[in-house]
Amino acid sequence: MKQIIPFKKEIIFKTMINKVTSISLEHTLELKNSDTIIGDFIVSGSYKMTEASQIDEEFSYKIPIEIAIDKKYDVTIFLLDI
Repeated sequence: MKQIIPFKKEIIFKTMINKVTSISLEHTLELKNSDTIIGDFIVSGSYKMTEASQIDEEFSYKIPIEIAIDKKYDVTIFLLDI
């Protein structure tokens, strides 16, 4: 089974943002109990508050994820690709 699961999450920054200067996506997702994928997406990076800013501000957010897998799928050859 190949499935795309879209999600939307608003991330609130502690200050205003002019430009994101770097961004990365990591995850801690894993299969639990043969029917659920659980973990977090970790979105992190840096940004500038204003166009004239010389210093990059850092950010990091964890987005919890839980995906139920129907029992009809064989997860013995499970591959999770992000």
